[in-house]
Amino acid sequence: MWLAAIGSGVAESVIGASGVLAEDGFGAGLAANIALRVAVYSGAAVLVLFLYRRRPWARTALAVLLGCIGLATLVVPLVSWLAAGGDAGAALAAADGADLAYYAVRAVHIAAVLGAMTAMFLPASRAALRRGGQYPAQASGSCS
Repeated sequence: MWLAAIGSGVAESVIGASGVLAEDGFGAGLAANIALRVAVYSGAAVLVLFLYRRRPWARTALAVLLGCIGLATLVVPLVSWLAAGGDAGAALAAADGADLAYYAVRAVHIAAVLGAMTAMFLPASRAALRRGGQYPAQASGSCS
């Protein structure tokens, strides 16, 4: 789920950067935004690898950085826009193909973060992290 969240975040970034390029061209602001996103998504991927290696601190880092702060950056602007009188129906009606793609990818992104956060705290996940780097014994004859 975390990899789906990262992938959808990258896709969002590409769609957003394409729009900025089409309207304003490549500038320092876009370059800085791309650099920040490369750092964030690369760091997130590294944390996911540590989680896969059953490092409990990686779960905490992912929960705080992506599950709380990152999710807030996805949801707060939308909630603020709606609270200020934004009309989702009108926005969808006026959207072009790029806008619709962006909205769809954003929805996947939010769903993937929520799913990953939930999965990290399921009993099976907690048990796996308690085992640390130890993987359960495999049944004889299984491929590894």
